[in-house]
Amino acid sequence: MYAVEFEAVSKNGIIEIPPLYREFASKSLHVVLMMDESQKESKVVHMQSLIDEGIESGAGNRTMSELKNIAKNRLTASTK
Repeated sequence: MYAVEFEAVSKNGIIEIPPLYREFASKSLHVVLMMDESQKESKVVHMQSLIDEGIESGAGNRTMSELKNIAKNRLTASTK
């Protein structure tokens, strides 16, 4: 078995094979995925701090629908 290691960011569930390894693009592959858990943990901690901040700010005047739309727009803007 031949092994190659590289780092990549998946986009919509797709991992692009770097040009250096294009010979593998049309082959049957055994893939092992690894993710740095510290990144996930830091995102959870950040999300919890945002939730706590929102709770501490008190009652607001926006509806749940408005809040969801604001969150979706921010997410879309941050991924561009």
